[in-house]
Amino acid sequence: MNAKSTKKSISAVLDAMIIIEVHELGIWKHLLNKIKVLVPSTVVRDEALYFDTKKRKNRSAIHLVQSVKSHEIIELAANVEELQNLQGILDYATLGGLHAGETEALALMISGRAETESALFCTADGAAIRALALLGKREYGISLESLLTKVGLQKPLEEQFGEQFFKRHLDRGAQDRITGIGLKE
Repeated sequence: MNAKSTKKSISAVLDAMIIIEVHELGIWKHLLNKIKVLVPSTVVRDEALYFDTKKRKNRSAIHLVQSVKSHEIIELAANVEELQNLQGILDYATLGGLHAGETEALALMISGRAETESALFCTADGAAIRALALLGKREYGISLESLLTKVGLQKPLEEQFGEQFFKRHLDRGAQDRITGIGLKE
């Protein structure tokens, strides 16, 4: 379960949206050289299988299973208890707004297994960002823009991958945490 380089200073749990965008930007291999990448099993096996290039309208395969086998990335699978723990904290509406890979990533974040790797959760989904703050883990979130900046791979990005979008959803989740909106009673 080791990534090729264990001396990388940044570890990140990436959701499907981020993996697809990084592939589309053509910087996947560069990112793998800069950070330790952890990916929820659901994303590896079911969610991040291909990307469509915007400019050329071509479909290209994403080979995460091969990246796991070659130790370029680490696959993490949440167990039943970790998923049940998450379901015991977030209300039905909040959980319903999450994709399976985001749900698994959040379960891993609150279980402490991703923290063992000092991992940050990188997503571009507003509901997942809000949920991270609802769970009291806002300091473990990072936008794609910030992640790329930290490793010197700046690229022009759409709004949902930017720091302002990320912070706006984190702030909303932090406010909701205070009032209890989105949490089970």
